[in-house]
Amino acid sequence: MSEEQRVARAEHWRTTADNIRKELGANALHGGSWTAIGAARLQGLKWPELTSEEQYQCAEAVHRAGIDLSNALAARYEGDFNFEPKDKLLTRVLREEASAASPVSVPPSPKTEPAAPTAQAGPAFSTIFPDFIKTQVVRGDWRQQMANQASATYRLFAAICGDRPIVDYRRADAATFRKTLERMPYDYGKAALYRDLNPFEIIAKYEASPQKDKSEPLTQKTIKRHFSAASKLWSDALAGGDVSENIFTGFKFSTSQPAHKDTDMWEADELKALFSSPVWTGCISERERDTKGDKIIRDDKFWVPLITLFSGMRLEEICQLRTDDILEENGIAYFDLNDRPPRQLKNRNAVRKVPVHSELIRLGFLKYVEGFGSRSYALFPQLKPGGADDKLGHAFSKWFTRYRKQIGLYRKKLNFHSLRHTVTTCLHQADVKDMVIDHLTGHSTKGETARYTKGSSLRQLSAAVEIMRPPLDFSHLYVPD
Repeated sequence: MSEEQRVARAEHWRTTADNIRKELGANALHGGSWTAIGAARLQGLKWPELTSEEQYQCAEAVHRAGIDLSNALAARYEGDFNFEPKDKLLTRVLREEASAASPVSVPPSPKTEPAAPTAQAGPAFSTIFPDFIKTQVVRGDWRQQMANQASATYRLFAAICGDRPIVDYRRADAATFRKTLERMPYDYGKAALYRDLNPFEIIAKYEASPQKDKSEPLTQKTIKRHFSAASKLWSDALAGGDVSENIFTGFKFSTSQPAHKDTDMWEADELKALFSSPVWTGCISERERDTKGDKIIRDDKFWVPLITLFSGMRLEEICQLRTDDILEENGIAYFDLNDRPPRQLKNRNAVRKVPVHSELIRLGFLKYVEGFGSRSYALFPQLKPGGADDKLGHAFSKWFTRYRKQIGLYRKKLNFHSLRHTVTTCLHQADVKDMVIDHLTGHSTKGETARYTKGSSLRQLSAAVEIMRPPLDFSHLYVPD
């Protein structure tokens, strides 16, 4: 590592040791509660069955050991591998373990055996939540995407609070779940450096990273979504008499988005720079899209940004399109966005018809679809599921970010989703009715009028789509009839 990284890591662990010492001095031990719970679980102890005094002792022990551990790591980054812990409790335990491991005969010191685990009162949490998810899907309460997100929530909860019978969990577990989530990076399920790590290892790695390399933590909005999924399961268990309370109710979350996290829209000069780059003007080869050449490759990388630009559709909605999703009605070609398996949509409002812009037709999009024949095929067969949610847009999103960096068009708060913002803004500035914009983009419309308006006609939507006329010249890409 660089000298800057070494200094930053040493300073981080010195600061961590100092913060832990202050917490210990103030008896503010809640900051290490997830560590204390995990340590107790490793010893076969069930946290809810411990008295408050025993829980306090566990938290205090973790803090005392944490100070020495942090100082040891700081010393390591300063080239000192001879650090000796100072805490009497920790040094005594280490001395006992060293004596037990020594080949020299040493009289064993008295050692308390870990408490035997109490027999579980019912099946483990990991065995019950899959059936609950299936029930939600069968009832029609959840679509598959929501079911996948809930499954990820439940696995995360079990990893943080332990896989125990549902009746064993308490409100303290819900609080621990929240505090742990608030320390996790938003990309914990996507970034390669966190792969195969448990939540506590992810946090340790994240907090040890230099500040300049850190991603943003999970937002309150995301944490609220996790709590909503957990609360749904507990509410069902409460109705069935399996638990005495819903431990996830009563928590408050801020849903306001900080200004620095807002997503920008693409400005006219940025759009021109993007669509004047090699993917749309000619590249060397399929693998070298960022280098100028004479090849126009009409695949997902060519079509997906264009479709969003001329429709405002979401990335995943486009990536999962199949050839039989491109239909025609009264002379208007349109995308039929539906949730027939294997397709998954964000919510009920996402089921809709989006007209195909005339510019896409001039660019040969309908001919591209016809090239697959009459059977149902994935419109972009190059895309494979990936990421925490197994989404088809996962790899494409990574490529799009990488490509923009290669062509010098990368900046924070500007991403693929920003194209959708651009479309919405342009439609609004053209005085298109908010309700029509919502029907086109798959949003719900608030207000009394929306309750009695079930949808915009295809002709209305087509007129709105055709308003999208970005100042770009694609004539060199037109496909003749």
